[in-house]
Amino acid sequence: MAATSEASDPLQRLEEAQSRNLISPEASANIRRWLTSSAFSAYRDTLTASIESEQWKPLEDAFYKVLEFGTGGRRGLMAPIGTNVLNERTMAESARGLVDFLVKRHAGENRRLSVVVAHDTRHNSPEFARVCARVIAAAGLDVYLFDSFRSTPLLSFAVRHLKCAAGIMITASHNPPSDNGFKCYNGHGGQVVPPDDAAIIDAVVASADQPIPMADFEKALAEGTIRIAGPEVDEAYLKAVLGESVTPERNLSIVYTPMHGVGGTSVGEALKRAGFARVNLLAAQSVPDANFSTIPGHVANPEIPKTLEAAIAEAKATGADLVLASDPDADRIGAAVPVTGDPSGEWTTIDGNSIGVLLAAFVLERTKAAGKLKPGHYLVSTLVSTPMAPAIYRKSGLKVVNDLLVGFKWIAAAMDAEGPDNFLFGFEESHGYLKGTYARDKDATVAAFLFAEMAAWLKAQGRTVLEYLDSLYLQVGHYGQAAFNLTLSGRDGAELIRKIMASFRTTPPANVAGLDLVRVDDYAKHVTKILKPAPAERTLPEPSGDVLMFSLDAPDVRFAVRPSGTEPKIKFYLFARSEVPAGTPASGLPAIKAKTAELLKALETDLRKEADRIVAG
Repeated sequence: MAATSEASDPLQRLEEAQSRNLISPEASANIRRWLTSSAFSAYRDTLTASIESEQWKPLEDAFYKVLEFGTGGRRGLMAPIGTNVLNERTMAESARGLVDFLVKRHAGENRRLSVVVAHDTRHNSPEFARVCARVIAAAGLDVYLFDSFRSTPLLSFAVRHLKCAAGIMITASHNPPSDNGFKCYNGHGGQVVPPDDAAIIDAVVASADQPIPMADFEKALAEGTIRIAGPEVDEAYLKAVLGESVTPERNLSIVYTPMHGVGGTSVGEALKRAGFARVNLLAAQSVPDANFSTIPGHVANPEIPKTLEAAIAEAKATGADLVLASDPDADRIGAAVPVTGDPSGEWTTIDGNSIGVLLAAFVLERTKAAGKLKPGHYLVSTLVSTPMAPAIYRKSGLKVVNDLLVGFKWIAAAMDAEGPDNFLFGFEESHGYLKGTYARDKDATVAAFLFAEMAAWLKAQGRTVLEYLDSLYLQVGHYGQAAFNLTLSGRDGAELIRKIMASFRTTPPANVAGLDLVRVDDYAKHVTKILKPAPAERTLPEPSGDVLMFSLDAPDVRFAVRPSGTEPKIKFYLFARSEVPAGTPASGLPAIKAKTAELLKALETDLRKEADRIVAG
């Protein structure tokens, strides 16, 4: 009765706020649960203080729903309290939900289950990793916990290497410093996919009202329930990455930045061990820093060209041939090259799709030259990645799987479904790449290693990276792509994102950039609607996801719309292609590229106008 009495005043304030529409019924229900259940007693004082100071908007955003699994697990803002944010309690619930799912899934098996846990350099990441380890150990499973920060792909490798039932990576990848995340991996080393993700979140919800036991960390270490993972796993991982080499050329000078993240332990170490003797680890960004202090906007995302500016300046000053960057958890890369090959001249960054095309073509070419190309080899990419790499592989008579939803977890699942022995390369447009079967997630280490090999191989021939890309355009046509996001935060933002998706789903624009809409693929409703030349409708097979793909009345011109699964954004992906007539010299490409760029700009202009109209309506 004492707890109820103490909580009566904040409960009355909460009821009054709801009656005045200051807080939603959903948020109010979750707050009430935290105020009245003994499972949340440790957080009651903080919650009561927020209510007394009438922090209704932050409370609404923190409590209006339970944080769901998106394309990469649970990711979002950190806050001391809340069901829609990441804190000690929601991390503990995530770990406990995973444990309960694993116990049910593996019931009857004659083996002791284990989970490996790793973390990046973000605020609270070490503490969250330890919370997860203690929860898992208390539930009777064994835990492998890395002694310090590691990369996400290393965690994927470790699940397989240590023969664990699952893995947890504490990271928010390239999100702002305010965020963190809980990435969940299955026993194959891939991020969980449906129906497992829904089953895990159901288990999380089922345990949400209960106290969650945590083992004493030092006692669990002494008893061996928690074991420290370290050098043996690192060594095995680096050996696997370096085993993916496709050329011996190493005459290259590189500036590499880990953007204050974990990449020095993986990307930097692999380049050094591979024999690239001139690797300049950018000093200003090599120190782990959860605030990403030297990165413009404090968002360490190699997809954003300006995040590479400091590394490019260093490369120009030192005469380097290549700039490479990895995001904070080292699963994505960015790259920049001198336009003419002269380091003292103009530099340009390379977008994620173009990196994918370059690496896919390079791996294909060198594998074929080595006599190792097999008829069964295949390429994997996603719906919103460039169709150019698939065109190159199909031209070589190879299989392509590129009807996958957004997220590398689908590429990992396809690898196992198609047979990993014939997997040659996989990529997604958001700067994620993989060669090899040692992991089931994108890996900045192998991608940076291959890009460095490619640049060195081209340099030995007196060619540049951009000249190589142009040679590919001459083979299959000029493919261009662009993307833009609308960031809409909080509950109000989530409603606007749903509104935009609903409008594009039910009443899409009939004409974009002067081209008629001819087809819509709806991966949530599993319907393809043919609008022209003759209206028709057919069933679209699995997988299922909230993605809309719109095809326009021109070959390979299309756009996609989807809500982000990890950030408060709605994303637009634009694709265009211009024919390159046979016999066109390289000098004829600029005019063709300009034509593609003009079409992409027109697509973006019209789609932004349509989104603004929906938001304002």
